[in-house]
Amino acid sequence: MSRRPRSLVQRVRDHLGFSVIAIGVLFILLRLVGVRSTFAGFVLSVAITLALNVGLSYYNEHRARNPRPQRPARGGGDIRFREDDRRHDPYDVDVRDRVEPRRRGPRDENR
Repeated sequence: MSRRPRSLVQRVRDHLGFSVIAIGVLFILLRLVGVRSTFAGFVLSVAITLALNVGLSYYNEHRARNPRPQRPARGGGDIRFREDDRRHDPYDVDVRDRVEPRRRGPRDENR
């Protein structure tokens, strides 16, 4: 049974109290440290926090309705055998396999 989608007004009401309290506490702590702040800065901070929380709420609801398909786990459950069960990936080459060994000349012996 799925929930009805919430409207923008309901989401703003849900997050408004948290935004005001969280930013208010932050501004009080900053004031105790000695940082002065204006009312316009407080309002702007609340607006930004509210916008981010509402946007994240929409994003989380979208992800709950449309989950990403789960890829099958590679290697089974035991972590000790996962490297043995890896499929060969041509782009997954060890660095030692890509670089040819350095040839030493007669002058490189003492370096």
